[in-house]
Amino acid sequence: MSSNWPTEKVRGLVEMLWLERHLLEYLLFKLVEAKLIMVADEARFVSQAMSEVETVVGRLRTTEALRAAAVAELAEAVGVEAARLSLSYLAEQAPEPFRYSFEEHRDGFLNLAGEIEDVTVENRRLASRAMRDLSDTLSVLIGGGEGVSAYTKAGRTRSVASTLPFRLDEVL
Repeated sequence: MSSNWPTEKVRGLVEMLWLERHLLEYLLFKLVEAKLIMVADEARFVSQAMSEVETVVGRLRTTEALRAAAVAELAEAVGVEAARLSLSYLAEQAPEPFRYSFEEHRDGFLNLAGEIEDVTVENRRLASRAMRDLSDTLSVLIGGGEGVSAYTKAGRTRSVASTLPFRLDEVL
């Protein structure tokens, strides 16, 4: 391996990683926003929130391609295979002051990946619950499902016959 690390290429990769981390933070924000919309049961905004998530993911894909190109250029310049230039490798082998930056990026990416995974799992759970609720409601509306309940004037629920027509806003 060459001991001469091209400063501009290393600096360019560090800057590219900052951009990618900012986009991942923004993705996390958009995922949390989508989660809050689902928790608030604001179904009319879910598609807009998910569209915004897809937009950020598209920007991330573009940035990932640019990062891969920057890594390939740096690998060629220092005489190492691009596959070896992981953040851990860069944190150990890059010259100062860049080692610290690569350590920060490695830790930051690991933390963001964990947070994004957690929110994504929760969003899937909320979306599945919403789909079950929608299916149950459609079952009642279309087929007059069993065990339908309605609110009484006192605010309690009571089983009602599930024959159509049935008004969901009917007070018994």
